[in-house]
Amino acid sequence: MSRRSLVIVASLVALAVVGGFVGVVVATSGGGDQLTVFTARSHYGDEQPFEAFAAGEGTDLTLFGGSASELYERLESEGDQTQGDLLITVDGANLWRAEEAGLLLPLRSGVLDRNVPQSLRHPDGEWYGLTLRARTIMRSTERVAEEAVTTYAGLGDPRWQGRMCLRSGTSEYNVSFVADRIAKDGEAATERMLERWMANDPTILGSDTDVLKAIADGTCDVGFINSYYLGRELEEDPDFPVAPVWADQDGRGTHVNLSGVAVVKASDRPDEARKLVEYLTAPARQKVFAQNNHEFAVRPNIEPTSEISQFGAFKRDPIDVAGAGRHLEDAVRTMNDVGWD
Repeated sequence: MSRRSLVIVASLVALAVVGGFVGVVVATSGGGDQLTVFTARSHYGDEQPFEAFAAGEGTDLTLFGGSASELYERLESEGDQTQGDLLITVDGANLWRAEEAGLLLPLRSGVLDRNVPQSLRHPDGEWYGLTLRARTIMRSTERVAEEAVTTYAGLGDPRWQGRMCLRSGTSEYNVSFVADRIAKDGEAATERMLERWMANDPTILGSDTDVLKAIADGTCDVGFINSYYLGRELEEDPDFPVAPVWADQDGRGTHVNLSGVAVVKASDRPDEARKLVEYLTAPARQKVFAQNNHEFAVRPNIEPTSEISQFGAFKRDPIDVAGAGRHLEDAVRTMNDVGWD
């Protein structure tokens, strides 16, 4: 592929509209080599590796954002007519859905096999982990002792009656967590745990950030969110009065999900798309993605940010992408049954 002069849209004000979705044009030169990325990562228009790839390869990139489920549904509905070349999700379960629907292109790449550990990529190369995200308990450092709650089941203790905040049950992060619990513990046991959570009359909020702020201002004492949201708050205010509890350290470990990337089967540019996947999963880019958003790289030798690493290492519950994926509908039904909406 020839190199071309690119205009990088650093201000991110250039937009493209396709099928009702608004996308950020990361790089444009008016040439013919271009890739379209469907990404559920919330900072989709502000992640430097995309600009660096576009500049280095001479390839135009357009990024379209949406939730993981929205992007999956779009790819499925568009079929062979889709303009998408890459899919990036924030949970493994929606990668599994895309795989099961035959929407992803298996890759054969020694580079990718070196970049991503075997346990964090599809055995046939249909998707690859990009970063990891821990979804765990949060506590007020002013009102809750470190050992007051140490397990997910412990959030059902009556002591947290009226003292717990949760994000809406419609959150894909919560749905994936429940699907994973069903896959590993069974539907009945998972429903019993969630019934105890709901019996504590939790305050339901719209986002993980809302949960954190509610803990900080005293609206509630404990919550349940992705740890990188706390990293963001601590980056702004090192004295932010909330700390994580790495849950279930005497059991399977803390729930971890993955942000992953795959090439769309219907892509007209599979070779260029594979190059972008190789580039994004390289250790240097993993470090950028993880540290910019306080996530964890899929490579174990890349340290998390100081805001998160200060809380120590933790045992991770092994990721079961297929198991969680098979139980997404069960998770939604169970959450509706217990009143987590």
